Amino acid sequence: MAKNQTNDNQKQSTFCGIHARYSGRDARWFATMSFSAMIVGYIGLWGSSISYFGLSFDMGSFLGLDSFILTESMIMIPIHFIIAMLFFAGGIEWYLICRHCPCYEHSGKEHGNENRFYCLANWGSPKLFKYDPSPVTRIGQAVFLIWGIGFAFLFPVVYLFDRFEWLFVYLLVVGAFLVTLRHFHCSTCPNFGCPLNSVPEENREEFMEKLQSGEIYGK
Repeated sequence: MAKNQTNDNQKQSTFCGIHARYSGRDARWFATMSFSAMIVGYIGLWGSSISYFGLSFDMGSFLGLDSFILTESMIMIPIHFIIAMLFFAGGIEWYLICRHCPCYEHSGKEHGNENRFYCLANWGSPKLFKYDPSPVTRIGQAVFLIWGIGFAFLFPVVYLFDRFEWLFVYLLVVGAFLVTLRHFHCSTCPNFGCPLNSVPEENREEFMEKLQSGEIYGK
């Protein structure tokens, strides 16, 4: 098995400029960049607060506790993390976006475990849903942009307006991550239904022809 897996991992990784196979190094880059953005946001979030119409929503004050013990931002950090991870690691993204990607269908077998899939953003995630080669729905794309991108990476901005230095650093890190992701990875991703995908149309058509002929993953 180990020998077969090694041979599989040495197969051609790109076709028509599109990644058909990802490596652990690709996944480590994505994990490092995405979690770095979240960590920077949480550091800035710590001790921050928001107010509406002059009313502060400091939980410590409401409960008669010192603000250092319990602030709204300290509650929002785990809440934000749980809600964000529910999308990325709780099966929502896998159902809406991932199950439409050929990597979802074929990567597990090549890594010796057909019950999991391996790609840039999901390395070894459980393959809970049946592969669906049809395009991602508009609703799926909207949920991905609002929940997966908007809430996960932009929501902390609401809490950072009173800490401009952290707001600047956070936007810089998130911006670097998203720009790099879209330029280097979304432009070579085989999941053409993702709203961030920027693969040229001619590359998509050529890739699909090779996929349907069995040239990429084999029949």
